Amino acid sequence: MINGIAGMDSVRSQTTWGQQNTTRETSQAQADAARFQDALDRAVQSLKDAKAAVDASGISAEAEAKRLREACQGFEAMFLDIMFKEMRNTVPENTLFGESQGEKIWHSMLDTELMQNVAKSGGVGIADMMYDNLIDQVTSQTIAAKAKIGK
Repeated sequence: MINGIAGMDSVRSQTTWGQQNTTRETSQAQADAARFQDALDRAVQSLKDAKAAVDASGISAEAEAKRLREACQGFEAMFLDIMFKEMRNTVPENTLFGESQGEKIWHSMLDTELMQNVAKSGGVGIADMMYDNLIDQVTSQTIAAKAKIGK
């Protein structure tokens, strides 16, 4: 019978310990939830502040995106122009009539203009790849700059 009573005391202490542990876990979960909610509220407020700074600064994310698109197209045009000129250099010169300096300049200007039109009309995809890779960075920098201006 003594073992039975000792066993009951052990069960009671385990139950009390289990209840205390559950209470401690519950309070810890509530504290974690409160910290998470606080962090979430601060993130939402930061986003609202950044949006307000962007709106107030006059710097437009759309304008920056347009400038980035133009820069990427310009790079692609320059790259294609260099590539096209090097390809033209592999073609043998006309030995019958020769090629004048004016004709070389005209071909160079023609190649440049052609490659600018190719890049503006979609090109070979270099500008699109560059734009896709850089737009997030430019947007975040624009927002950061606007936040600094707003402060």
